[in-house]
Amino acid sequence: MLNYRKLRSLLCVFALALAACGGGGGPGSMTNPEADQRLAISTAIQEASTAVGDLDAMSTNADVSAAEEAIAAARTAVTDADALGDTEKQLHRDAISRLEDDLAPARSRIAMARAEEAAGLLVSFDGPGIGDIGATIRHGAAPVMAGTVLDTPPVSVRGLATAAAGSPVTVGTWTGGAWTASDEMVSIRDRIVLYTDIAEPGTRPFRGNGGKYDETNGLDEDGNLPIGDTTDATLIVSSAFPTTAGIREHSGGSGGEVRLAGMFDGAQGAYACTPAAESPCTSSVRHGGGIALAGGEAGWKFLPTEGATVSDPDAAYRYFGWWLRETDSARFIAAFHAGVGNADDGFLPLATLQGEARYRGPAAGVAVIGGDDGPVRAEEFTAMVALTAEFGDEVNPGTVGGTVEAFLVDGESRPWSVALRPAAIHTDGTIEADSVNTAHTAWTIEGMQGPASANARTWRGQFHEAGADRVPSAATGTFEADFGNQHRMIGAFGATRRP
Repeated sequence: MLNYRKLRSLLCVFALALAACGGGGGPGSMTNPEADQRLAISTAIQEASTAVGDLDAMSTNADVSAAEEAIAAARTAVTDADALGDTEKQLHRDAISRLEDDLAPARSRIAMARAEEAAGLLVSFDGPGIGDIGATIRHGAAPVMAGTVLDTPPVSVRGLATAAAGSPVTVGTWTGGAWTASDEMVSIRDRIVLYTDIAEPGTRPFRGNGGKYDETNGLDEDGNLPIGDTTDATLIVSSAFPTTAGIREHSGGSGGEVRLAGMFDGAQGAYACTPAAESPCTSSVRHGGGIALAGGEAGWKFLPTEGATVSDPDAAYRYFGWWLRETDSARFIAAFHAGVGNADDGFLPLATLQGEARYRGPAAGVAVIGGDDGPVRAEEFTAMVALTAEFGDEVNPGTVGGTVEAFLVDGESRPWSVALRPAAIHTDGTIEADSVNTAHTAWTIEGMQGPASANARTWRGQFHEAGADRVPSAATGTFEADFGNQHRMIGAFGATRRP
């Protein structure tokens, strides 16, 4: 193995020595092209050396490509060095060749690690997976995931950071992102890909017509909000309140009243309190988050400014995605989908619907490709789903079928399609197999459908948000598919109704 630190040191000494022999203004001199070209070559080789030396089993295709590009840039720097002699340039080419020699085994190590990872992932497809998955979602923020693995307590994944390759992507009304988190203390690594159609928050009045707060949820007769034990302390904000441990006492103004500018639930206003002889007005940081306000003749109140508004987040949205949890000894994977804020009774008219409705939207998941033409490998994919609902009658609410198509892996198309064979519609909006409709899937590659495996894979879904005409406006779901015994796939989708 090449010693990259020693190589960099030798290159620096070599470049300085050659510059000294050449005379002139030294490295980087504007009047000495030989020194400038030596410095450019030395810098390029050092960058290539670092890129190759940093490759390990966890490196990505992008890391390998960056190393290849750095080596190519170093070769170009030598080729362009017309002020240097052939002997000197050959020395540089030899150093670059040694880097190329070390890139090949690095590629092999990465390929072997990926094959081992893919083989472990394939086992997890038939394992217990992650159950009871739920997500707390805010527009433009990483989700907070919850779920269970085997018989362990519920998992909660916070602090998710957007992965380097996980910049948000928008497909129609759906926005997706990739997030990762790790806990090295217990050797757990999580990767979540999640799409949601949650809308950007709007605004509504703090009080009054259409207001969020009124006499039924706390406002007094003057339209102010008393701060009590049941008030959400995390909504209390003012620069006058402490941010660290300690109790702060607030003195009254000329009229004896404490009045401090601040916000509650994002609304502008002021906090007011009148100190009493034995009960000063105080504030402190509350355990678990937020501010605790205490004391005063009648406690604290929040006085909203005239016309104050609060955020009005989307309360009815859908999401779908997949979650991979890795430990040093096992992998657990699951696809998930759900809707928030949709009343179950909204689908009661489904049994009276007849005719056809079409839906289309994004899909995402993971495929493990067998070793027919090389090592087993795992590929994250995105795709598009197209569904057709054939609504029935009061006896049989109908069926849904469709196709997953337009697969992309790392931006490159794959010649795949997955048929979603008919599944039954139920009166609560669920879509799944019944005694007549199998909801089986069939994976086709380059026009050839894979032979049936020992275990037939299926798909399932859920309608959401019945429109004014009682037809559901969206559907989400999950699916699995195989191509013989070599290729496996798991994914999820979200689709909205098309005209």
